[in-house]
Amino acid sequence: MILNIRNSICGKLLSIYIPLISISLLLLFTVLESRNIHKLNSELGTRLEKMVDIQGTALSTPVWNYDLDSIQATLLALSRNPEFHSAQVYDTDGLVLAELTSETASTIEAALTRETAIKHNSFDRLETIGSVKVSFHDALISAEIRERLIFDGLVMVVTILVLSALTFLGANSYIGVPLKLLLESIQTEKQHKNRAAVNWTSNDELGAVVTAYNDLLQKQSAYEAAVKASELRAKRSEAQLTQAIETMSEGFALYDQDDKLVLCNSNYRNISAKRARIITLGSRFEDIIRELVYAGDFVGTEGHEEEFIRETYNSHKSLQERMILHLSNGTWLQYNHRQTPAREIVVLATDITPLKNQEREIRRAKEIADQANTAKSQFLANMSHELRTPLNAILGFSEIMKSELMGPLGSQHYKSYCQDIHSSGTHLLDLINDILDLSKIEAGAFELHDETVDLTQTARAAHKLVVGQSSSDHVPVTLNMTLDLPYVKADLRAVKQILLNLLSNAVKFTPQGGEVVLSAEENSDGSLSIAVKDTGIGIPSHELERILEPFIRADTPMTRAFEGTGLGLPLVKSLMEQHGGTLKLESKINKGTTATITFPANRVLKNEGNPIREGKSALTRV
Repeated sequence: MILNIRNSICGKLLSIYIPLISISLLLLFTVLESRNIHKLNSELGTRLEKMVDIQGTALSTPVWNYDLDSIQATLLALSRNPEFHSAQVYDTDGLVLAELTSETASTIEAALTRETAIKHNSFDRLETIGSVKVSFHDALISAEIRERLIFDGLVMVVTILVLSALTFLGANSYIGVPLKLLLESIQTEKQHKNRAAVNWTSNDELGAVVTAYNDLLQKQSAYEAAVKASELRAKRSEAQLTQAIETMSEGFALYDQDDKLVLCNSNYRNISAKRARIITLGSRFEDIIRELVYAGDFVGTEGHEEEFIRETYNSHKSLQERMILHLSNGTWLQYNHRQTPAREIVVLATDITPLKNQEREIRRAKEIADQANTAKSQFLANMSHELRTPLNAILGFSEIMKSELMGPLGSQHYKSYCQDIHSSGTHLLDLINDILDLSKIEAGAFELHDETVDLTQTARAAHKLVVGQSSSDHVPVTLNMTLDLPYVKADLRAVKQILLNLLSNAVKFTPQGGEVVLSAEENSDGSLSIAVKDTGIGIPSHELERILEPFIRADTPMTRAFEGTGLGLPLVKSLMEQHGGTLKLESKINKGTTATITFPANRVLKNEGNPIREGKSALTRV
């Protein structure tokens, strides 16, 4: 019981409180008693001084008369004081005239001694005739002090006991009882018994602790209920996840931070017969690959197995997005690696054998198509060369007959027929030249002959060649180009062909009353653009990409009324691509079309190195 009290909060409080109270009371009583002792000693000294002064006055006459009996009688009267110890009377020479000692002087030492001069009034003048010395003892004061100390000590002990008892009872009531209840509740909680709240309230800090503890119990109960519900949901989710992973068409595997297999589905394990017995939970990825390699599960690893294992493992650890492996059973696998926030690695193994077979078929088809395209290009190039020889003869002879150099034909119809033959031959020659250029470009045999090209002068030349057609159709062609336009490094013949094709198309598909404008501008990135804008019939938006293919024309009722082979724009596009440039088409039905060619900045020459043109601008309207 005593041990329990000593280890309790109340006992620990008392172990601190009792010494503090004891020291405080002791200090208080010490101060009070010191004051009392000092007061008693002061009173004793005061009495002694008064007595000595009185005795000095009383001894004046006896000492003057040298009356020893009277001196002794005076000292005897002084000895009746209970605190008297001894007294001596001296003459002026220091000789003892009389002395008296108390009976207790042998056992009690003197505590206070006072000495004063004995004076006598002689002839109106005070004259020292001797001295008296008196000593007192403090036995009575000491006895009184002892009694007071004993009494005060008893009072202090009783006070300490009473205060300690009151402190213990108060601490036990306000601290011990609630702590005991709190401890019992905690013990019950530790033993996993029924959880019970502490039935005790107070408005102090301990009451707040008990209230917080009760709230904690309620929250813990609610939390445990939520945890149980969460565990049930987690189990259901885990079962659903396992089923979902198992039903995946891809092989699924999860490797932990130590690169050990912790989860996989049957598709990952059963991709080949060798894998089913090698892939086991807890195995490391590198060990699995090594066993599969030496089991002959991969194609082309003979002789460099370790190198293949190292490369495959490095791809796995570096989370390479696509890693394709070829199995000896003919299966192609694509591995995709992902890392979870917990630094675990998820592996998806997809069977891409059908895709690989399809790629092989596509590659074969492409090779066949390339061979056919090459044969076509060669055929077109050969045919173009073969057709140009007889065609030149047709053009030559039709020119002679049209000009009647050898004499009149005899009929005006024949001359008209020669004109038709010459026009058709010229058109056919242009078509053959376009086919030959496209064939060279497709075959990679087209070579650019770069030179410094003045786009302004080249545009003027192209403009002159098409104004006859535009004038006949009443379509004005405006050339709007500044003379400070920089030169470009390009193939002059190709640039002229590009401008002629764009202007011819614009004039051809612009009805009477419309307009064609050719303009140029420098771009902020240093490139140079030339735009041919018309107000013609326009091109449907879904046909803009299609008409850039050879022999393809926009399929609209308006375009069917015009002749054409569908080679103009594809040739422009190919020639611009040879220069590293672009062709851009913008069009709206019945609003017109804008064809913009752009030369890259690396082909645009600085103005400082260009010849100086005459004039300020190149604005021509025909």
